[in-house]
Amino acid sequence: MDARSLGRKLKNCRGQRGLTQDACAERAGITTRYLADIERGDKTPRLETFIAILNALDASADAVLQDSLNTGYLPKSCEISRMLEGLSPQARRQALEIFSAVVQALRKG
Repeated sequence: MDARSLGRKLKNCRGQRGLTQDACAERAGITTRYLADIERGDKTPRLETFIAILNALDASADAVLQDSLNTGYLPKSCEISRMLEGLSPQARRQALEIFSAVVQALRKG
């Protein structure tokens, strides 16, 4: 994994959400300096920190890591993720349960 690429993607996500480094770092429970180091690619976060940053950004790991993964990323999944953005966690779960039920029904029929 390219640390600079990861840092750029996290910075882009933060910018799209309209968050400052200070606000994002506070939400993630890390220092602004550490977030800046990650965004520059000078540091690679531990898994727990990476997850905390993603949660602070309300971003998915597959969207951030898509260029680093050999499999698993599908453009349609990105479209589904965009449709779920802005929903509360509970509403997201409900939407995914409905989507799952529709997919199961289509497989049977």
